[in-house]
Amino acid sequence: MTADSFQFGGFNSVDDWGIKTVQHDVLLPPKRSRKIHIPHRSGMYDYGSVCFDERVLSVECHLIRQISKAEFRRIIFELSRKRQIRLYNEPEKYYIGELFESPEVDVWMEEKRREFTLNFVCEPFAYKDMTSLAIKSGSNSVKYNGTAAAPALIIIRNNGNAAVTNITFTAVSKK
Repeated sequence: MTADSFQFGGFNSVDDWGIKTVQHDVLLPPKRSRKIHIPHRSGMYDYGSVCFDERVLSVECHLIRQISKAEFRRIIFELSRKRQIRLYNEPEKYYIGELFESPEVDVWMEEKRREFTLNFVCEPFAYKDMTSLAIKSGSNSVKYNGTAAAPALIIIRNNGNAAVTNITFTAVSKK
């Protein structure tokens, strides 16, 4: 992936639009509060926060190509669709998000440069492309490198002509 860029769906910000990123914010998404106010009691009762809300992925951008305002509007409209977002310094992971608000744009003299911040509203966590493993006889362990609990999707496909028998799954939880 091109340095100082982000991938949005099938578009690369630098190669396709001339948009370079200055920085991006990929901190932890906010936790969803589960508290209740109880009358005549100080503070609040906390049920414990285990779920996360949507995250805002802020990407500071510089438009380095000189384009018309109409072309720039088309780019921003394209960014308002919900798509995968990959950042140049972590291309193996992606977010799923879209723009809900129009960015405020600083336009330099003769429209030679524009600066703006894109605030993508994304699902809480980053995703990784699906991993395929060939199963072998005996124990087959699957390594999980994520930080948050995630469901597993296991698809077994018989690519041969013979029937498959005696497949056993054992779920092991590491706490």
